[in-house]
Parts: sequence; structure tokens; C-alpha cells
Amino acid sequence: MTRGSSLPRAVVEVDGADLEVRIDPAPPDSETNEFGIRMLADVVVRAREDTVATVRVRGSDEFHYAAIVMRAMAGELVHLERDDGTFTARIAVPAGATLHLTVVSSEFETGIAWLEHRVGQGGMGMGGGREVQMVDDVVAIDSDGMLEAIPLPPPAAEAPAFDLDEAMAGEDAMAADDAGAGEGGEPAMPVPAGPPAPAPPAAPAEPAVANVLAEMPARVRREAEFVLFVRLSREKLLAAQGMAVGKAVVPVDAGRDIRIAVSLRGMEFAPGQDPAVDVRLPAPGAPPLDVPFRIIPADEGRGHVSVAVTQPPVATPLATIKLSASIVDPDDDGDGQLRADEPLTAEASLVAAPRELASLPTISIEEAYARRKSHLRITATVGDRTATHIVEIEKARFIDDVYSDVARIRRDLGNRRDAASVADARSALRDVGSRIAERLLGGDVGALLWRRRQRLSRLVVQSSGEVDIPWEIVHLVPPEGQPGDSHTHFLGDKGLTRWVYDTARPIEVPVRTARVVAVAPEYADPGLQLARTQEEVKALRTELGEDGRTAATPAELSALLTEGVDLVHFAGHGRWREGEPSGQEIAFAQFIEAQDDGSASYRDVDARRDLPELDDPSKARSTPFVFLSACDVGRLRSGSTGLGGFAEVFLRGGVGVFIGCSWAVQDDAASAFVRAFYREAFRDGATLGDATLAARRAAHRAGDLNALAFTVFADPRARLVRQ
Repeated sequence: MTRGSSLPRAVVEVDGADLEVRIDPAPPDSETNEFGIRMLADVVVRAREDTVATVRVRGSDEFHYAAIVMRAMAGELVHLERDDGTFTARIAVPAGATLHLTVVSSEFETGIAWLEHRVGQGGMGMGGGREVQMVDDVVAIDSDGMLEAIPLPPPAAEAPAFDLDEAMAGEDAMAADDAGAGEGGEPAMPVPAGPPAPAPPAAPAEPAVANVLAEMPARVRREAEFVLFVRLSREKLLAAQGMAVGKAVVPVDAGRDIRIAVSLRGMEFAPGQDPAVDVRLPAPGAPPLDVPFRIIPADEGRGHVSVAVTQPPVATPLATIKLSASIVDPDDDGDGQLRADEPLTAEASLVAAPRELASLPTISIEEAYARRKSHLRITATVGDRTATHIVEIEKARFIDDVYSDVARIRRDLGNRRDAASVADARSALRDVGSRIAERLLGGDVGALLWRRRQRLSRLVVQSSGEVDIPWEIVHLVPPEGQPGDSHTHFLGDKGLTRWVYDTARPIEVPVRTARVVAVAPEYADPGLQLARTQEEVKALRTELGEDGRTAATPAELSALLTEGVDLVHFAGHGRWREGEPSGQEIAFAQFIEAQDDGSASYRDVDARRDLPELDDPSKARSTPFVFLSACDVGRLRSGSTGLGGFAEVFLRGGVGVFIGCSWAVQDDAASAFVRAFYREAFRDGATLGDATLAARRAAHRAGDLNALAFTVFADPRARLVRQ
């Protein structure tokens, strides 16, 4: 690989002060090789005392960044993770140790993955197998310890020539001249010689095309086991007649496992059936590979199946396939084939992982929900580490117990805002969140998230439809036998956002004032009046510079949604409606509970009518932003074969960003959240991830628990774009 003139190269000795290697910005004139790998810096560090080397790159979000780390002839590739506007890794260097850092970037996640494999196998002139010690709780020091413009050492003491072109060809990657003297006549720093060069590696395979087909009977009998087949091939696949079928075609790395993960609703897995299976794409010309999943229909109605295709360690699916089938009584005399009056649901969605998003810390959830029980497969991915835990809960009771605890804590807090009362309430909420973590995360997932707790910024929770669990209040706990710390570690405070498979995920959300609808009802019932909701609307209009539109009645809101909007903000009352029709609703100005006939409320079933579910979210005519600053409209109520709630309805209907509240909120703290959110979201260059963090901090300062009440369904990289 050709090195550009601005490529930082140096030999540095450190006396214990932490060292920061800052590449700011990434060199513009370094070239990429045929695999898209670009060298950014080449540094040798020798520590006289225990040291932490912080590698920090300010570069484009379109690239992945990593450091090849070599010490004592053992090597490993360390991923640089997003951290406050830069990409960062922190690496411990014990006293007396010599560390060789080569910082690289690639436009392609597969390029970094291939490089990691080569390093781990002892390629690149390295030995493999030794784990690089990572330090969680280190803050980079100031410029006194920063490597930024260190002059190149004399030729006799030059840093080892670590040339990626040569390394990839299998030649010696490390060369050093231990003769001569360093600056000032001192002996040159010794540099270890590399081992014999390995045999030239085979050229990496080009991305392969995987044809994926999922099929199952269109009608199934309750309690009668059937088989869902997921078929993989390099050739085009044909579906059987009369079956529920979904297809996808995706590029994959044929040298890595493909994970097929299935989520269910109204059905359950047969005993012994794993909800996720790792396989390899068949070779060219080989027969298709059939991956069977044994499933038992449990609840009458319509059963739903979601198939997610991923390539670990990247957690974001390459594609998802949705199927559904009618679940009929065991005595039904049908033959399992599709009838003319029964709709066939077979949808496929390609979800190419955006480069930066694929590297974010992620919690992925596959769920099978039936008979009031939820079988959860929870996988956490942080950098190159992954852990999985499987747990079963009686979901409705579990969720109700959690929200009962939250309601009790808020009731005990009341209207008090003194520091001691708020601290007691947060401590009680921390206990609730810790119990959720212990129940759902288990040993492995919980331990991974705890060890990497300082690297969970912009955490993403993604699933095929699990949005009941209040992940925002989950509080990390140390593994058994390990001490905790004095800090709080609510996942919501990490900037957590959510994503539901098969829903829109825009990174730019246009906002045109003429298509903005802001509603803050002035309730006729004095008992419902809210003092601070007008502040939310005012904050939005201040950022826009104009008033936009409003809706005084549910019918007006319905008409505007049907016509098309960019942003809807509602600040008022919301609730779960227990009577028929049950579901979620938001209340307009004329709502009076004692005279409630439904005419003054907008319900989730109304939203489903106005924004019908899309077969393909990429074909949505727009991907608006809906913000419901109202109680209990940020989550679903656990159901079986049917889904519901504003979050699910709006997201399935093409909404690109949805924010709601998981429990009743005080309007003063809600106002603080909303005002801070819009102020940050409309700042040039700010993302919705930035806005979410800023809003939670503002709500914390307001002295209430509402900071964790808001659920944010959005791509954390997304930006609001005024037009």
C-alpha cells in the first residue's frame, strides 16, 4: 500500500502518562488497496510504566476504523468505536511492554472482518490467539500526552515497516534495523523481529449472492406441528403452490456463517427447536440447503412468522421475511392449503446494514409469543464481542408488575423535586431496572454489557416486534462476585433507540412547515387541563420559525395524516382504553371521561385506517416523524396473534421516527424533554441520537423520572432536514 506524505509514523517512549494517538482528520492522500483497506497511522509505543494508549480518529461515518495491535509477536485487530464524534479504542500497555499500532480504515465492513480473520490466524506477519486487554474506564488526556505532530525518528531507528500490501501478499510484514543510535546518541529502541512469513493467502472470495426462500402452510391447525422451511441457494428458488412464501436475494460473505433467526406470534417452537441456526451458503452448483424450524400453532386467529437473515458479528439483518397463516381449530377439515377468502401474507424486506449503524452496540431480540408466554432469545453485540441468553417469561404479568412498581415509585415521589426525594426515587427505579436485567439478560449478556458499559453510547435495541419491555429503565448489574460502582447505568441514559424490523429507517427526515402539525388541546374539562403543553408546541414553532398547522379534532388529524405530513407533535392526554374497542387513544379538547363516546379521541385503530400497513417500507411515499407526548403511547400491550398500539401501527404504516411515553408523565418534565429534543434536533449536523441524549439530560435536570419514560424508535444517525 502506498503511504501518503501525511501518514503519521513514529516511535514513542512513554513514562506512564497516558498516550493519545489522534488522527484528526484522517490523512486525505493515503491510498486504498484492492480490499479497500487504507493505512492511517503506524506507531510503536514502549511503556516504561503502565500506560493506556488511546487511538482516536476523526473521520467520515462512511468508513469502519480499526487498529492492528501487535505485542510480543501476538496480534489482534481492535475495532474503533463511535465516541463523541470520533472513533476510539483504548489499549493497555503494561510497563516494559512494546506495542505496535497500525491504524486502518475500510469503506466495507467485510474488509475489516477479513482483515480481522487474517490477523487472528497469524497472518500479516503476526502470531494469533492472544487477547488484547481493553480498558473500559479511561478518559483521554490533554495535548501534553497526545501524539499529533511528532517528527519521524532517524532512519536507523525507524518504526517497523508494516506494509499492508506486503502483508496481504504473505511477505514479511515486520522489518527492523536494530543497529545505529537514536536521537541524542542513545541506543535505538529494540524492535522484535517478525516470524517467518506465512504461505501466500488465497484471494478472498467475491461477495456471493444468496437466494433465501421461506415457506410454510397458509392454513395450520392449532396444536398440530408443522415445519417452516428456510431454503438457501446460489440459484433462483421456486416456491410451492398454495403455500405462504417469502423471498429475498442478498449479498453475503460465503466464508462466514449465515444466521437464520425466527420470531413468532401466536405460535411456539416445538420442544428442542432452536429459534436461530447458523449455516453456510451452499457451494456453486450444490443443491439448496433446507433449514427446518418445527413450529406449533397455539392461539386461534392469525399467526405471524418473521425470518431475519444476518451475518455475525454484524447484528443488523441483511434481510427479513414476514409470513402469516390462519390458525384454525383442530377439528377443521381443511387441507392446509390457501383458500380464496384467506389473505396470503408474504413480505420480504432487504435491510442492508448502514456502515456506521452496523458497528453500533446492539441488543437483538427474537421472540416467540403464544399462550401468554414470551420465549426470548436476547443477543448483545458490542464491538467484536457477542453474547446470547434465552429466557421465558409470562409477559403480560411481567410487564404489569414492572409498571406497577414504576407507578408506586412515582406515587411515592409525588410532586417533590428536592434532591433527596429524587435521589430516593431514582434509587428505587434502579432496583427495578436491576431486577429486569437479572431476569432477562442472564449471566453472559449481562456480563458483556457490564464490561463494555462505557462503550454503549447510541445503543440500538432491535426486534421483529418486541416493544413491550421498558428497555430504557433496564439497569446494568455487575457479574456475580464482582464489585459494582457508584454510577447509574440505565440503558436509556446511553442514548438508547429502538428499531422494529420491516419498518422504515430514514437517515434524513424532511421537515416542511406546511406539513408540520402541532396539537396541544386546551381541555374543556378543568380536571384535564395541563399547564406546560403549550410550551412544547411553542418550542417546535420557534425552531421552525413559523406556526405550521394544527388539528382541533380527531377528524382533522385523520384528514391531515391521510393527506400527508412530515411531522406530527401531540402534547396532551393519552391512555389505554379498556372498553370496546380496546386499544390506545389520545384525547382532544372536548374529551370528558364521564361522557366518553369515542368521538373526542383518536385511536390506534384510526391510525391503522389512515396509514395502512406497508408490504415494503422502502416504497413509502414519505417517512414522517410522529411525537406523541402523552401517557402510555410508547409501548404495546402484550397480545397474541394480533398487534396493536400507536407505536406498532405508525411504524408499520411508514412512519420513520416515533417517540412516545411508556408511563404517565408530569407535563413540566415532559416539556423539558421536548424543548431540549427539538433544540438539539434542529441544530446543524445534529442527529436524533444526539437529540435523544440531550433531551434525557434535560429531563433529569427537571428532577423527575420522565427522562426514561420516552421511547424513541429511530435510526440514531437520522437528521431532521428543514426545507
